[in-house]
Amino acid sequence: MTSMNPAAWNDLAHALRELHRALMERARRDYEGGHGAALSSGQLLELLTTDAQFAWLRGLSELMVDIDIVRDAEQPVMDELASAVRGAVEHLVSAPGATEGATEFAARYWPYVHDDPHVAIAHAEMKRVLGAWPRPQETDAASLLHERHRLAEKARHQSERRRGGSW
Repeated sequence: MTSMNPAAWNDLAHALRELHRALMERARRDYEGGHGAALSSGQLLELLTTDAQFAWLRGLSELMVDIDIVRDAEQPVMDELASAVRGAVEHLVSAPGATEGATEFAARYWPYVHDDPHVAIAHAEMKRVLGAWPRPQETDAASLLHERHRLAEKARHQSERRRGGSW
């Protein structure tokens, strides 16, 4: 088990937020171009959370929330989940066809990486930051999905602990 210091968690959280922002802005421009109308911030937020055209971004949003929750946990919990975090991020952004079970996110993501410089820069920074994280022992799709589930469950547990166990 590798110990990841809080700065590494903060760096990854920041890199993922920048990636999400770049993707969201690109998806917004595509939507506005296709619908011929500019979106207000409120309209964009509503679309991000409810519209099928933006559903592909929700996997990254959920992963970012889980990482934010876990990075506030005790160090042993963060250390236990470090390789799961790397595996979850890498599985989410794996190129379509590169791994079994490539995600819908990846199918939408990679065209943006290739033709939008802001997304490409954010992707490169995320990959640079992620390079310091421990690799998961198993990298097949089923194992990576299991690790993602384990991360989500641990985040849910941490969130419940913060609220005193009540919903």
